[in-house]
Amino acid sequence: MTENTNETLYFHNARLICPASNRDDSGHVLVSDGKIIATGGGALDSLPEQASHIDCGGDILCPGLIDMRVQSRDPGAEHLENLSSLFAASIAGGVTSLVTLPGTDPVIDNAAMIDSLYLRAGRILGPNLYAYGAMTKALDGERLAELGMMAEAGAVGFANTKTSISDALLMRRIMTYAEMLNLPVIHHCADTALSAGTEMHEGATATRLGLIGAPAIAESIILERDLAIAELTAVHYHAAHISTAASVDALRRAKDKGIAVTADTAPPYFTLNEIAVSNYDTSFKLNPPLRSEADRLAILEGLSDGTIDAIASDHSPVSLDDKMQPFGIAASGATGLETLLPMTLQAVHNKSLSLIRAIEALTSAPATILGLAGGTLTEGAPADIIRINMNAGWVIDAQDLQSLCQITPFAGQPVQGRLTGCWVNGIDMHAQGETM
Repeated sequence: MTENTNETLYFHNARLICPASNRDDSGHVLVSDGKIIATGGGALDSLPEQASHIDCGGDILCPGLIDMRVQSRDPGAEHLENLSSLFAASIAGGVTSLVTLPGTDPVIDNAAMIDSLYLRAGRILGPNLYAYGAMTKALDGERLAELGMMAEAGAVGFANTKTSISDALLMRRIMTYAEMLNLPVIHHCADTALSAGTEMHEGATATRLGLIGAPAIAESIILERDLAIAELTAVHYHAAHISTAASVDALRRAKDKGIAVTADTAPPYFTLNEIAVSNYDTSFKLNPPLRSEADRLAILEGLSDGTIDAIASDHSPVSLDDKMQPFGIAASGATGLETLLPMTLQAVHNKSLSLIRAIEALTSAPATILGLAGGTLTEGAPADIIRINMNAGWVIDAQDLQSLCQITPFAGQPVQGRLTGCWVNGIDMHAQGETM
């Protein structure tokens, strides 16, 4: 994690967007000792001596992105992604805080693993790193992990990576303990009996391609069960990478009922649909799979009205060897940190999302869900800030990505809106990158 800097920074001539304070206007931000000490419209009349002036030229200045769903491969598979490359990809994507899933080798299922991860991350200049603890030992879905001890070590929630807990009684116990610890349960919803061994979304496209499809209800069945248990236990339940219209409907009903539920999705599920698989390109093989166009539109609607609270990258590095296989046996996954912002901004340019809602889903929403610092430009907040040129057009080139995994479903995609600056605790990460 990055330590605070004593440097004083004066950002001005910026379009300030801060959903946490409902701000969208021209103004300035003053930073000192790694904290935001002033923000407001127009320019400051007087400045501290030796303040560094940063003229934003009308660019957007907003909180740094908080990515609440990132799979690290360190420890255990550092050739796919190590902490240094993970941090480089995060900064390149404007992600100033990230939360890692427990699916490493060994699994993050005890306090010692969390202590080790935080210690190693603290030695590397980069974003703020947080971790989920595993719900079950070794992610086996059978034995309850040491939730209390991991909470004491700094876990910000509990997850089971990309496998669902099939045992309802075990899930109730997990939720009961998590509620006592005042931490959320983050769950991947997929009924194993319906989804195991499948290759894409079930539908006409799967039939045409001769691939085994996973029905949309594989997700919603588990979600509906979890929502019932969440109501019983009063836990804060978070549904991860939601991909179907039925799940959006279930979340909407649960929120109307007053259940403490939040949810996220990822850019592939509101920018792509199952048709993308038509050429058997394995970069489009993801978990959950790409769904129907009706599902995609429902995800966008759920994001727009706040039924889906947050957008996460679902960064899941895989090897080229595991992807260069026939579609049915190829691995699921792709890089996501560096495409999170531009693909979300595509929805803004397409008028599917408002700009302030999109930024909220990437900043203040995940901060609120997980109780993290950041996600705001208000006074006293960490100076985790990014600058965006909304008019800059470019093309996503997989070979330019900082992640060791350069597999993305968005390769060759023309986009508009580019990151032009990134500060973590007041430190200019792009300037640091040029000198490292």
